[in-house]
Amino acid sequence: MKCAYFIAIKRGTLVPKLAKIYVEQIVKLHGIPSSIISDRDPRFTSRFWESLQEALG
Repeated sequence: MKCAYFIAIKRGTLVPKLAKIYVEQIVKLHGIPSSIISDRDPRFTSRFWESLQEALG
């Protein structure tokens, strides 16, 4: 199943905050993802995964 979510956030929001929002809004509905598709650069995706792991504990 594919789906898209659009969540309004301020420009310049730091990656750790984005990961927290992701956990609060997406993980609670669908569980922990096995992959994430992003149109951002690989550095962002890497930092996001690291922050997501920290947010999950």
